[in-house]
Amino acid sequence: MRAWIVSVAIALLSALTSCTASQQQEAKTGVDDAWIATQVRTKIATIDAATVSLVSVQVRDRVVTLGGQVPSAQEHARVVEAARSVSGVKSVDDNLRVNPKAPTGKEIAGDLALQARVKAALASQTGVNAFAVKVSAHAGIVALDGSVPNKTVHDLVLETVRGVPGVRSIVDHIRQR
Repeated sequence: MRAWIVSVAIALLSALTSCTASQQQEAKTGVDDAWIATQVRTKIATIDAATVSLVSVQVRDRVVTLGGQVPSAQEHARVVEAARSVSGVKSVDDNLRVNPKAPTGKEIAGDLALQARVKAALASQTGVNAFAVKVSAHAGIVALDGSVPNKTVHDLVLETVRGVPGVRSIVDHIRQR
């Protein structure tokens, strides 16, 4: 066993020392890029927790590319500045769009809470496999997708969802097997 560990260690050491300087730099840059992306996302989350879910962050060779949407010009400026302020960032490519209808943190939290209430209500129903029904919610509109074994269970799912406080309407994409 000991000889095996020594031979693996020698093989790893040999592999590491045989990397060219450019390969070593490439590996370091990849780590730096991942670290920069994490730092940018963290800074964006401090601006508005909802924004981090609406903004994409890509980093290549220490160049940050921002995409997605933000609800205001002020928030747009804050996100770009946050990306520029991260140590190691060479430059920022700004592909963000201002969309006044982009959801706020409060709206996203409300949607997630409604989604959780619907899932809990479905899970409490005997005969309903809550894992077979995908639930999403936005502004009181609940979308259902998945499959159920028959019309009786399908009707029970719809009746259950209608009874959850905050559900304004249902988009039903459930299939019967």
